Amino acid sequence: MKLSEIVGKLTPRQGKVLRYVVSTTDQPVAPSRCVVQTKWSDLPHSDMQARKALSELRRLGLVNRIDKDAFEPTDAGREVIAHANKENLWQQPPPPKKTNKFVNRKDK
Repeated sequence: MKLSEIVGKLTPRQGKVLRYVVSTTDQPVAPSRCVVQTKWSDLPHSDMQARKALSELRRLGLVNRIDKDAFEPTDAGREVIAHANKENLWQQPPPPKKTNKFVNRKDK
């Protein structure tokens, strides 16, 4: 499968989780380390969402599971992120429609 095909199959959440797994220096990565508290973020908000994203990345051969709670990137995963960096993929925040949803507004 070509890099562009793999990149096209990934959701923003999966792409950003893969970017985190590839870029972190503290390997292996536990799913709980991919979780963020920012409501509007594309990254997982729960351990279950992180596990789902990592299992999908594993199915595509982009990460290896080395233990129950330990994942590391494969060479294919590193290549996908290198390609994504050239294309500026998964580096932007979600669209304002999603991020502004959580802003408290006082409309008159």
